[in-house]
Amino acid sequence: MRHLGSFRMYESVIRELAVRGHDIHLALDRGAWLALGSRPALETLVAEHPRVTWSRLSPSTSPLWFDLAGTIRLWVDYLRYFLPEYDATPKLKARAEVRVPPTLVRISNWRLFQQAANRHRLLAVLRALERALPPVPQIERQLEEEQPDVVLVTPLVYLGSSQFDTLRTAMSMGLRTAFCVGSWDHLSSKALIRDLPDRVLVWNETQKDEAVHLQGVPPDRVVVTGAQCYDHWFGRQPVRSRDDFCRRVGLPTDRRFLLYVCSALFPGSPVEAEFVRRWVQSLRESPHEELRSLAVLIRPHPARMAEWNSVDLASLEHVVLYGSNPVDDTSKDDYFESLFYSSAVVGMNTSAFLEAAVVDRPVHTILLPEFHENQEGTLHFQYLLTVGGGVLLAGRSFEAHHAQLLESLRRSPDQPGTNRQFVRDFIRPHGLDTRATPIFCDAVDDLLRMPAPAPERTPLRFQLLRVAMVPTFLLLRWMYGSEVVSDDRHIREQERRRQRQEHGRKREERLRSAEAKTREQARVRADTLAAREATVQANRVERQRAEAAKAAKKRERTRAKSARVREKGRLVLRARLKRGASRWLSRWRPGQEGQSP
Repeated sequence: MRHLGSFRMYESVIRELAVRGHDIHLALDRGAWLALGSRPALETLVAEHPRVTWSRLSPSTSPLWFDLAGTIRLWVDYLRYFLPEYDATPKLKARAEVRVPPTLVRISNWRLFQQAANRHRLLAVLRALERALPPVPQIERQLEEEQPDVVLVTPLVYLGSSQFDTLRTAMSMGLRTAFCVGSWDHLSSKALIRDLPDRVLVWNETQKDEAVHLQGVPPDRVVVTGAQCYDHWFGRQPVRSRDDFCRRVGLPTDRRFLLYVCSALFPGSPVEAEFVRRWVQSLRESPHEELRSLAVLIRPHPARMAEWNSVDLASLEHVVLYGSNPVDDTSKDDYFESLFYSSAVVGMNTSAFLEAAVVDRPVHTILLPEFHENQEGTLHFQYLLTVGGGVLLAGRSFEAHHAQLLESLRRSPDQPGTNRQFVRDFIRPHGLDTRATPIFCDAVDDLLRMPAPAPERTPLRFQLLRVAMVPTFLLLRWMYGSEVVSDDRHIREQERRRQRQEHGRKREERLRSAEAKTREQARVRADTLAAREATVQANRVERQRAEAAKAAKKRERTRAKSARVREKGRLVLRARLKRGASRWLSRWRPGQEGQSP
């Protein structure tokens, strides 16, 4: 294994082979061998199966041969992308080009080598030079100590990979060999196979076609086993209820949620974390209540956690960032339940789409120009759209994407999904109920029953070529330095430094943008407070004016009432005086004749 990150892909195979009585030794040949938290899972496996052992294999040779081998291999891998099949995938060519010395890039682009026949001649020369490279003593010693009956190599086809030394050495010692394809994109987007192992173990007929037509492997050496790395998702059941899972990750229990699965994008691509925030905002602004009310669970890519450090999700309600590399039982349960309880799965271009297909959840993406190179600019992405009728629902705008999401959300929970044919063709070609792990192990057993091949000796012409290579290479390195000699370690460090600087620059831009936004928000708040205070003051003045007018009206009504009361009193007094005068006059009115008043 190149590093322990491959362990998750083959854990079921290692366990099955151990149960069958095989002794398995894992050799990890990269410094970053504790990749993505797989060490505890490896230790658990070793404790359960004493037949499984492991060690670090760090092939090293003299700096002279190391630099020469790296230069030749990277140049060969770069020339691969001149094939017509890669005309629509410029990012793959650019990724290889940055690791090739500039002079060799210019030579590759000469008009002479634009012709396929001349390019094939150049490749033949480079492969001859590669065959002339001396074996790596450390690898020879380890293989002599282990005395394996079969050597399985994965992933092998990384650009400039030193694992070709392991394969070449095993073949030279007469050992049975097999190349195990580690992922769905390895045959189409990585390096060329130089030496042909006895067997190439692939997932499906699509990969077999890639091995034959893109890699030049004879069909009789290719074995279709299915994708053993996904066996443990079939028939799996959640260990927690939906409510318990939602409470565990921080999602509301009364809302449906979408699962966003992040991808390992090309260097220099837009930051996916920022896009995800924009995508969630588009849901919140949708005219459809079904989309606005959705919760969102985001699973970051294990190798790209840092880009989330400066992305603020606090302002987005019901959005949670959660998840880790599924390498143990707990993290696998978390991952499976994230898929199982989701209403749909959304992402860019990731193997998580395959796991979502197994769990039979709708799989969605949005095709935007800024991410074209990571999606339609690769060959393996097309398989999601074509194999088995396709599994991926792809929209070219947020509006189209939202319409597709609505259709998936409105699908009845009892209605079967549309992923079965894709899963059958791409993941379990021997039948949906047939596990791939035993078929993989059967292929290994079949290889063990074959007669061991004869040791491949280095022909004399290559030994002579090896002698001539040394002074020629030293002269070129002295005259041209890094213009013709690849220092791949330095290039990778430069690329990592460039990525760190790019991330730092973007982080500073986001911080400056956040500070400017904060200042703008403070100004708006101050303006709002001032306007509010002015409104309050105007309302206070208006209220005082109204109260004064009301008091004046009240006084006027009081005066009018008092005037009416006085007038009424005068009328009453007048009436009394009139009645009194009438009684007095009636008393003194003449009554009889002769009586004087």
